[in-house]
Amino acid sequence: MENRRRRRKSVSRVTQISQAIKGRDLATLKDLARTGAGLETTRLRRRAWPLLLNFRSLVDPGTTSLHPDEGQVDLDVPRTGLPKSREIRHTEHAVQRRQEQLRSTVVSVLRMYPWLSYYQGFHELTMPFLCVFGSEKPTQEAMRMVALFFVRDAMSPGLEHVMQQLQLLYVLLKAIAPNVHNLLEELQVPPFFAISWVLTWFAHDVDDFASICRIYDFLIVSPPMQVVYVAAALVKHSEREVLAMERDFAMVHTGLTKLPQQTKEWDSVLEDSWYLKSEYPETKLQQMGCMLARKSAVNTFAATWTRLDPARPLPFTALVATKANHPLAEATPTVKSATNTAQWPLVIATMASATMI
Repeated sequence: MENRRRRRKSVSRVTQISQAIKGRDLATLKDLARTGAGLETTRLRRRAWPLLLNFRSLVDPGTTSLHPDEGQVDLDVPRTGLPKSREIRHTEHAVQRRQEQLRSTVVSVLRMYPWLSYYQGFHELTMPFLCVFGSEKPTQEAMRMVALFFVRDAMSPGLEHVMQQLQLLYVLLKAIAPNVHNLLEELQVPPFFAISWVLTWFAHDVDDFASICRIYDFLIVSPPMQVVYVAAALVKHSEREVLAMERDFAMVHTGLTKLPQQTKEWDSVLEDSWYLKSEYPETKLQQMGCMLARKSAVNTFAATWTRLDPARPLPFTALVATKANHPLAEATPTVKSATNTAQWPLVIATMASATMI
């Protein structure tokens, strides 16, 4: 009886999603993507994600012949596996085919916007979109929107602006999990355990395709900073386990990096992150920690995303002023409250390289 009730409830939700897609009811669709089990199936996501990501709302800028980061893409793509799922083929031919599509997709985005810098992890962020859409063209459009509006700060010439967002994670932890924050301060563990979480939307750290898609459902209907709130909520959910770790820098850092693999309650983590953002919105959070650049994706999102309309495509430069350089190319990150940040540039380069491989 209970199983039948669950099936009826699931079918009802699927029907709601289908109706919202058919009627282009974006408010309902966003709410369904954000709450509960999200958008439920790959087939529904294939139809819903283009609406939620405002496909065809930007003018095609054309492409350049080559991007200077293509060599790194060529090194990263062959190391990229497929998420675990019964609906995804894992034969050698299937993996190779997806990797070819992955390279083509990533390179096409870089060539369209040559001022974007590739970072290790962007290919992993891309792969779940490719597995959902199954082909390059819609995946390219999805990654164009994600690159320009969600992870643009990470695609600036350096990782300094990502460092700022990680510092704000530290600020959140101090507010919601002071015992964990004290532990990290005591051992001088900076929040780089979460760098792959932020750069890949947890795709680097979560193997299960259904869980990755659920996280993506949530993040594509949220502002770009939401992934940092998810990271904070995840640590808070695992507070007991973190505090039980051996008090050693390496043990705590490694234990924290494994939290996404061990988490089964993603619905609760995502829901808590949404309320966390309500309590500590981006503006307040920056005032508590450090101010992000004026042209950071975090600070321009509200004003730019709402202007997107597939019926009236705009060039990206009409939304965020940029010429040949990244909008953050001349922005110097400012730090209001630095906690153990003196050696961050060296540490982040070392940990990012080790974590993302």
